[in-house]
Amino acid sequence: MATAITIETERGKTGIDYTSKIQPLVCSTKRGDGNGELNCSFCITVDKMTGNIYLTDCPKNCVKVFDSTAKYIFEFGDSNGEGKMSYPRSLAICRSRILITHHHGILNYNLDGEFISRIGMHGNGELEFNCPWGIAINESSDDIYICDYVNDRIQILLKDFQFKSQIGSFNHPYDVKLSQEFIYVLNNSNPCIHLFNHNHILLKSVISRGQGNQVINPYSFYIDNSNYILISDYGSNSISIFNPVFQSFHNIPVFKNPIAITVDNHDRVIVVSCHTGNCLQIF
Repeated sequence: MATAITIETERGKTGIDYTSKIQPLVCSTKRGDGNGELNCSFCITVDKMTGNIYLTDCPKNCVKVFDSTAKYIFEFGDSNGEGKMSYPRSLAICRSRILITHHHGILNYNLDGEFISRIGMHGNGELEFNCPWGIAINESSDDIYICDYVNDRIQILLKDFQFKSQIGSFNHPYDVKLSQEFIYVLNNSNPCIHLFNHNHILLKSVISRGQGNQVINPYSFYIDNSNYILISDYGSNSISIFNPVFQSFHNIPVFKNPIAITVDNHDRVIVVSCHTGNCLQIF
C-alpha cells in the first residue's frame, strides 16, 4: 500500500523564472555525423564544474561534448575493445567521471573521454542488464541508480560498482532522477512517474499520460533544486513543467519532438529535440 505523502508548496518556490523562457538563446540544427553535428541523442547532461554539455550520439556510438555556448569541443567512444560504445543511451556525471548506459552494460569514462572500466553483462541477475536506459548518481552517497528497462526494475550499485539493491517491479522504467527526499522513476505506462522515498517505499504515482494538464508522450525529465519537474513531452513539442505538488505550472514550446532535457548552473534549460536529425536549444 502506498504511503501518504505531503509536500509543502512553500518549499517548491523555484528560483528559476521558467515563465520568461519563451525564445531560445541558442538553437543549433547542424545535423549529421561530423564535428559539431548532431544525429540522434537520447540524453544530455551538464558538468556543473565547467558548464560543458555532454550528449549521447546513438547512431555514431559516441558522446559529444560542447561548451556552455553549444560550441563543439570533442567527442569520445572507443571503436573497439572493452570501452566500445554500442548505442549509448543515457549518461550521468559525478566527481569527474561519466557513466554511460549502452547495449547491456555501463561504461565508466573520465570527463576527458578516457575509458576506465566496464560494468555488467547481459542477463537478469545482480549486475546483469537487459537494455539499461536512464541512470542517476546520488551525490551524497555516490550510489548509482540504473533503469534496467526490459528487466522492469531499478538496479542500485555502490560507488565501487558492487550490487547494493533493487527497486521493482515496473513496466519498462525509462528514466530515473533523485532529489534529497525522493526517487522519481519515469515509467513507460500509466501513471508515468512514480515517487519513492530513499527507503524505496512507493509514495505516489503522478502525472499520467493524456491530454490537458497531463503529458502526451514523456521521454525524459529533470528535477530542479526546488523539486519542480521538467518533462520533455515528445508528443506536444514542449517542455511541461509541474510544481512540487504535481500541478501543471508552465509549458515551454521547443523544436519538434523533444527527447532530452537538463538545467545548468546558470538556470538555463537545455533541450535536445529529434526531428529529421537533432536540434540543441538553450533557454
